[in-house]
Amino acid sequence: MIDAGGTIEYMEEKLKITSGLLTLMLLLGIADVALVEGLPKASDQVAQVPTTNNQQPTTSPTPSKPKPPVATPPSTQPPVGGVRKSQGPDVLESLINNQFTFTDSREKMILQKVIPQGETILNTKVLLLNGDRAGSIAWVSSPNVKKYYLVLKEALHSAFTPDVSDLLDETQRREGHPTRNLLTFLDPGLSQERVVFIRVRERLYEFRVAEGASEAIFDLIEDLTK
Repeated sequence: MIDAGGTIEYMEEKLKITSGLLTLMLLLGIADVALVEGLPKASDQVAQVPTTNNQQPTTSPTPSKPKPPVATPPSTQPPVGGVRKSQGPDVLESLINNQFTFTDSREKMILQKVIPQGETILNTKVLLLNGDRAGSIAWVSSPNVKKYYLVLKEALHSAFTPDVSDLLDETQRREGHPTRNLLTFLDPGLSQERVVFIRVRERLYEFRVAEGASEAIFDLIEDLTK
């Protein structure tokens, strides 16, 4: 005999198992579709805004990408306030062009007492012409040379001895050339050689002129101040 109660329980148990398998297969099918088709992107969805007073829904505007900056070419115009003044010819090249030979010098120059220590470099050379001493040269390049020159003049006028002679102090304006300040003198109490100071552009020179070398030194001065 077949136990009816047992058969019914067996069938109910089988239905539960079959129903569970079907549910699992459906879930797996949904997951597979999601993986193949992909989930919807946030940018594909239209943002819904609650409407009141019969207003139409609006969509969020898409932000525009910023434009890359455009490089500005360097300006070829001179800076405000004018062009920086030229310092003038190369000193050592001018010495060579005027047939001078030269060596470094530790000779004491008046400019050493005028230029503040450590503010700028004072260059000093002994000048030789055909192997003989022609004098010496010292120079400084600085935007402050006008100030140095005024201090120099004030100091010299109080330092001249009663033996000073052949003193010339003038500003020379020459057509086609930069203005220059010239101060020259003979004073045995300060130097056994003629002393010449020249201020031009952003340079200040001191020359010592040996006897017989005046023409060569003043030709050099013209070359340096052209």
